[in-house]
Amino acid sequence: MSSNTQQFESWRVEKVRPSGPPTSTSWSTSTGAFHNAGLATFVETRSQWKVRTVQTTPPPPPPVRYDELVNGLTQTTRTWELPGRMKLEDLVDVFNDIWECEQGF
Repeated sequence: MSSNTQQFESWRVEKVRPSGPPTSTSWSTSTGAFHNAGLATFVETRSQWKVRTVQTTPPPPPPVRYDELVNGLTQTTRTWELPGRMKLEDLVDVFNDIWECEQGF
């Protein structure tokens, strides 16, 4: 694997744990009790992910017409594009509405 490819692979263990992957001694404490090294790494990495890196958040996308969205998503054409940006939560709600109509709820 080339060094150019490796620099963009943020998931690699060397990027997450500078000390490298856990060894067999990383899985137990001095008393012999189990120590979840994966969870400890996750908690440490998650705290780094939650650090705000930008000063402002982008504004929410403008609303999309519901009827246009439902008509487009229920078409048999698989290449239909959303009419604009939307929040994932709103899109999931529309898919739930479509599914409930098809199931007869």
